[in-house]
Amino acid sequence: GVDVSDPELYTGEDLHGDSSTATVMGLATGYNLGVFERFVGTLRKSGFKGHIILGVAPDVPELTLAYFEVQNVTTKVLQWVDCQYDRESTSSKVLSQDKTCVHPYIDIKSRWSRFPLQRDWLEQCETCTGPVLVMDVRDSFFQRDPFGPGSPKVEGLQVFEEHKNQTTSHWLTNWPINNCKKVRYKETMLCSGTTIGTRKAMMKYLEVMHQEMRSWIQQKECRFDIHGDDQSIHNHLFYSGQLPFATAIPNRIGIVHTVGYEAAKLWKAKNNYYMTAKGFSKPQAGSAPFLGATPDRWLGPDTNLIDDDGYILDFDGSRSRVIHQFDRFGKQIMPWMHSHGINSDPVARELIKNLKEKARGIKKDK
Repeated sequence: GVDVSDPELYTGEDLHGDSSTATVMGLATGYNLGVFERFVGTLRKSGFKGHIILGVAPDVPELTLAYFEVQNVTTKVLQWVDCQYDRESTSSKVLSQDKTCVHPYIDIKSRWSRFPLQRDWLEQCETCTGPVLVMDVRDSFFQRDPFGPGSPKVEGLQVFEEHKNQTTSHWLTNWPINNCKKVRYKETMLCSGTTIGTRKAMMKYLEVMHQEMRSWIQQKECRFDIHGDDQSIHNHLFYSGQLPFATAIPNRIGIVHTVGYEAAKLWKAKNNYYMTAKGFSKPQAGSAPFLGATPDRWLGPDTNLIDDDGYILDFDGSRSRVIHQFDRFGKQIMPWMHSHGINSDPVARELIKNLKEKARGIKKDK
């Protein structure tokens, strides 16, 4: 196993609201500029002054790269290579999702490669000395600087719980863990899409995850033809005691607010109401507003999830810093996001305008 006895894995540093040494990292292949405007744009608008490191596909558009340069984003262009691991799963099926892997990690699933890649990127960044947030990009945005004024001190590693009613009895963790490790946990689900730690704790976590992934992929009973089994590994490592330097942060209390469970529950309740009580078709119900919503408020007040301006809240009534899995609310959240500048970054809009004017000038000269 990986040595986790270093006392520095369990300590932390108080930034006193200065995020300039902090780092936010993510793997972001196949996304359009709009996704980056939401993710990078809201992060920079929150006041975040630190490092943003994103892994992108080799065919990332030039406009996106130009936007990254203006917003001081470090890009890591991935290299696709042939996988070199046995892809036969325990069900005698061939794993369908991987025909190519990410260099140099040819012996694990491509979706898993973000863990060792981010360890490498962090190691290469000598000025990334503060706390680190590794996270999903597509379904996240920022309402406040994750490491800005008033943010809690980061000690060791922080793993984030989903809603208390979402447990590891869910098939995504129960089936793979039991099949591979012959153990079942009934604990609060931890989301592998967002993790925070000191530089040293994050490096160690990513190393432990990579080692465990290499172990799983080498065993037929631990290979699954599914997406998301990194969450199975993440939960198993924590609940089996292999991440003693990690603390589980309850939902709606820490830096990250994973809204998926509650959002999906509200979405389902809304649809069921409109279909049963109003006779709506499924598409009509899907387009209907949330119960209790008004023209000025996209979500009903009885949910206690948003303030009067529509921002998503922690339990103490303050605006959550990082929102993850917002898409589970469906399209009903989108008008509010558009009206509050979450889906559009003026920096990108100005960049596009300048490039168009430049192109028109070149055409006119010809």
